[in-house]
Amino acid sequence: MIAVCTSTSGGIPRYSVAAIELTPQGIVGDKHRYLEHETNERAVSLFDVELYEQLPIDEEPAPPGSVGENITVAGVGLGQLDAGAELRLGEVIVRLTRRWAPCYVQHPRSGKTRPNREKLAGWFAMVIQAGQVAADDIVTLTANSSQNH
Repeated sequence: MIAVCTSTSGGIPRYSVAAIELTPQGIVGDKHRYLEHETNERAVSLFDVELYEQLPIDEEPAPPGSVGENITVAGVGLGQLDAGAELRLGEVIVRLTRRWAPCYVQHPRSGKTRPNREKLAGWFAMVIQAGQVAADDIVTLTANSSQNH
């Protein structure tokens, strides 16, 4: 895992923190701009760090949290996974529920934005096993969607 991010005001960007507490209702202290985002099936959002190279702001990749994700992963290949796949994030287990393409990228320091014209996507997920997640935790695929049924 690369980063865990939260926002006290909701929306984009989210800011990197050392650790977050995940519950079935979402991340403790993390706010959402829209009520429809506050569902158990959207308890957490994940995004591949590799996609940031395709979303530069001023020709430089934006840092984790810039599309509003809660968890930024490396080497996982979220785009290759299906709904229902389960990931272990340290002591937490999440199930991918819905692909999610953020509308835009906003650099947290400069405030500059750019649209996600490429429609690069991450995932919303529900929390199966609650607990704390830290930026240096290991991410592993625990179940493929075909194994969850």
